[in-house]
Amino acid sequence: MSLFLFLGMQLTAQDVVRGIVTTKDKSPLPGATVVWLNTRSGTVTELDGKFEIARHPSVNSLVVSFVGYQSDTVMYTGQSELIIRLQAGEQLEAAEIEAERESTEMSLIDPLISQTIGEQELCKAACCNLSEAFETNASIDASFTDAVTGTRQIRMLGLDGKYTQILKDNIPDVRGLSSIYGLTYIPGTWINQISISKGAGSVVNGYESITGEINVGMKSPDNAERLYVNAYANQGGRIELNAGVMKPIGKHWGTTLLTHGEYGAARWDNNNDGFLDNPLKKDFILRNEWSFHGDNGMNGTYQVSWLEQDNVGGQFDFTPGEITTQPIWGARIQTTRLDGSAKTGYVFKEKEGTSLGTQFSGVYHEQSSYFGTKTYDGKQRSFRGNVLFQSQLGNKENTYVVGATYTHDEFNEQLDSTSYARVENTVGGYAEYTLNKLELITVVAGLRLDYNSLYGLIYTPRLHVRYSITENTSLKLAAGRGFRSPNVIMENVGLLASSRTWDIQGDPNKPGFGLDPESAWNGGISLVSKFKLRYRDASLAVDFYRTHFENQIIADMETAGTVKFYNLNGPSWSNSFQTEFSWSPVKRLDVRVAYRWLNVKSQYGNDILDKPLVAAHRGFLNLAYATKLNEKDRQWKFDVTTQAVGQKRIPNTQANPEEYELPAWSDPYVVVNAQVTRVFGPKFEVYLGGENLTNYRQPDAIVAASEPFSPYFDASMIWGPVFGRMAYAGLRWKIE
Repeated sequence: MSLFLFLGMQLTAQDVVRGIVTTKDKSPLPGATVVWLNTRSGTVTELDGKFEIARHPSVNSLVVSFVGYQSDTVMYTGQSELIIRLQAGEQLEAAEIEAERESTEMSLIDPLISQTIGEQELCKAACCNLSEAFETNASIDASFTDAVTGTRQIRMLGLDGKYTQILKDNIPDVRGLSSIYGLTYIPGTWINQISISKGAGSVVNGYESITGEINVGMKSPDNAERLYVNAYANQGGRIELNAGVMKPIGKHWGTTLLTHGEYGAARWDNNNDGFLDNPLKKDFILRNEWSFHGDNGMNGTYQVSWLEQDNVGGQFDFTPGEITTQPIWGARIQTTRLDGSAKTGYVFKEKEGTSLGTQFSGVYHEQSSYFGTKTYDGKQRSFRGNVLFQSQLGNKENTYVVGATYTHDEFNEQLDSTSYARVENTVGGYAEYTLNKLELITVVAGLRLDYNSLYGLIYTPRLHVRYSITENTSLKLAAGRGFRSPNVIMENVGLLASSRTWDIQGDPNKPGFGLDPESAWNGGISLVSKFKLRYRDASLAVDFYRTHFENQIIADMETAGTVKFYNLNGPSWSNSFQTEFSWSPVKRLDVRVAYRWLNVKSQYGNDILDKPLVAAHRGFLNLAYATKLNEKDRQWKFDVTTQAVGQKRIPNTQANPEEYELPAWSDPYVVVNAQVTRVFGPKFEVYLGGENLTNYRQPDAIVAASEPFSPYFDASMIWGPVFGRMAYAGLRWKIE
């Protein structure tokens, strides 16, 4: 299993060296030869130019060669991925390399059941921020929290995103008061790649992963362009500008400065419900990162980010201001956030497979908001320190990592006149052992023990197994326990856009919300196979997961006008089955089709019910085609994604007047997104796209929209698209 040295580099616990071989303009070179210097131990690159090769016990230099290109010798010093760009040979007048690269890749070797979404995949859609980055992915659902603020949330394995640990450069990031809105704090153009793993993750990253991990790899001095500019505008009046610069400084240092600005002031009400279709927005985000690569094995990355965000929604004529009892309903969310991290690692060159890493991060987060007559203010101060040591047990087939973590979380929240405050200090240690016989089996067993100042001792066991049935087919098993502290208000913030009375049934003698922590066991099995179909590359992945909760905070909306929060008193589970097939039937055409079935149930009062607003059935189809590059490196790209969503259970509204009652189940629907990109060369491209081309909208998305101050008003019962057809356009310009 891959373990992370905390400098943004992925160390290989199995002593596997990974890399990619490309031309100078970054086109992949399939079939290039990669050999350890003065040995016969080597491999060749795949269609995407990538390779994996076992570490050599005494050689650290690789010789890379390809016909028509100058050979190169590179030194391996523990990098997570070698990036090797070959120069064209002088004897050639011209050389044409045509290769096809998967924009979403499934790993056969990683024991975690994982997918990697590359930058090429992210460019298939608008992907303005992380919450919109999964439109072309079948494993993760994105939906709106309410019909007012335009906020998206994600789900994995049928459960809310709070049960998925989201990391930024291997640091836990979207958590606490950013558990919902935090997805919008990461602009899509800042992302280098996204790694998705289902099930409980590595103990190295903590105990909060229950349904999976999403690690967002940011553009850094090691992979960013010297200059990058992206501009975006859509039919709803949303305008964005993103820019990034990278500059090497001397031999050892490099820095990136990334900026994001967003502005939306257009007022639209196409469904004539009296409410804005899209929120009014003003966002500014800044990130500066420095990287260091020393000659003696010392490396590090250090970054700081700052965010100011102001979102306004509500009735069409609402004017932002201080909350009043005015007859016009409105909502405003203002956020200030500052976070930083420092990651330093040392690779012991004299002792193979041995490294020491440290990781420190801190967050200050402040939000001030109101929703109609409800007010919510929250502050978070968090610090996390992590130290790990990795080495071998006798040989490279047996490796281990041990470490210690300290986390400090301070929350101070106020909902109307009620305050909820808590301070959590957690200290713990962990150990993880990896048995890796690369061609046959990998076993990763981990255990961490933590002491939480509020909840006592927490134990977190994790196990991952990969078995290679054939060279191109892997069977994977995963099991583990996860644990998390609830942040009841923020994790259900969409319910503030309603007249529901909040009833938090916690122990008033306990800090915070007085509720118990959430804990669950997760287990899964997956089969991944890559093969040839009519001489063309294809892959098939089938997986099944079950999540069983020991305790869960239930958000009970089964009584109209009220939402009750309480500890689980009965069973709660999620069963998830998914199959995904990818194929390239002809050159430059990629087809990806998937189907997912979910069975998610919990005890609500005296009844075991389906989790509301979750579809049991979902179908997915993505088609991507690119024309052949011409002599000026120009081409067209076409992408279409279709999702068919089954019916969802709607919480009980029978206590409402007849005109405000909702049906027990939603309608199934189909959503189609498409984008056309014109590439004018390696530096410049423009794109035009459309979301929800079928123009399907949930009817009466806001209950009692004409009476927003009545007890029946509810903008949180969202099961389908809120906004209609949306056209957008943009451009990308970069200098390598």
